Amino acid sequence: MAGSTTEPHAVARRLLDTGPSDYAPWFDRDACAAVIANHGLPIIRSEAWQHTNVGRWYETVLDAPRPTHGDAVWESPDEVVVRDFADARTANLFGPRQTFDLERYPLAAVNGLLLGGGLAIRVPAGCQASGPVRISRLPSAYQHCLVSVEAGATLELIEEPSPHTHRIVEAVVHEGAVLRHHRRQAAAASRECTLVGVNVAAGGRYELSQLSLGADLRRNDILVTLAGAGAETVLRSAWRVDGRGHLDNQVAVEHALPGGTSRQTYRGVAAGRARTVLNGRIHIAPGAQHSDATLSTKNLLA
Repeated sequence: MAGSTTEPHAVARRLLDTGPSDYAPWFDRDACAAVIANHGLPIIRSEAWQHTNVGRWYETVLDAPRPTHGDAVWESPDEVVVRDFADARTANLFGPRQTFDLERYPLAAVNGLLLGGGLAIRVPAGCQASGPVRISRLPSAYQHCLVSVEAGATLELIEEPSPHTHRIVEAVVHEGAVLRHHRRQAAAASRECTLVGVNVAAGGRYELSQLSLGADLRRNDILVTLAGAGAETVLRSAWRVDGRGHLDNQVAVEHALPGGTSRQTYRGVAAGRARTVLNGRIHIAPGAQHSDATLSTKNLLA
């Protein structure tokens, strides 16, 4: 910690005093500001952050310049709609959404205030995308990807390594749809956090394959909600961290309705003085009968 300016209340006050970025003015930042003002930011060594010193991430937030705007770089098939958040039409591309609670993930509120780069991806109902959507670069340190795979559609989404301080990937997988999500996190000297929030409707399927190498500090929060009967998810993650690298994976799968299936598989290698954390949780709601959930993890010290 670099003095009292990185205490959570000081960070929150500075963010609120500075105000939001002017990127994508349609994006609702009022809820983000309200969460920061009313609930504050995570304190160091709080239960949710007992394995990662969030104060070191706050240092990055305070040291970074104000978000700058640039061009996102992506590839997509013609039948998939992809728009930059800077495009005002993006506001009408999606209806109300909620894949995560800002109070539960308050760093997402920081992302919302400082947002400087975002993509909205929509796969029309029944469309079997002929190729993947590949995200190569998003401008700014604070990024947001919003994905909607409509009923009966299929999409492969590939996240290439791209520098950031905080990135959100928010996805809604509608009835009978399939989203296959691949993300690669390269070795870096940076401090970065990500949040993946996914809602899967009845008969839908979400697959995640994640490969992570070391960073000075890297925290991945993943929340998948099986929000419809018979929804499925398969989560696979592998990592190798060495030196003094730090990787914290916090994964939660919520079985909200009956008949959901979840499979989680994790494999990791830690070498040198590296530290890796995996906290995998499965919550089966009352009434979610016939849920089927497994979690497997194997790790090596090298």
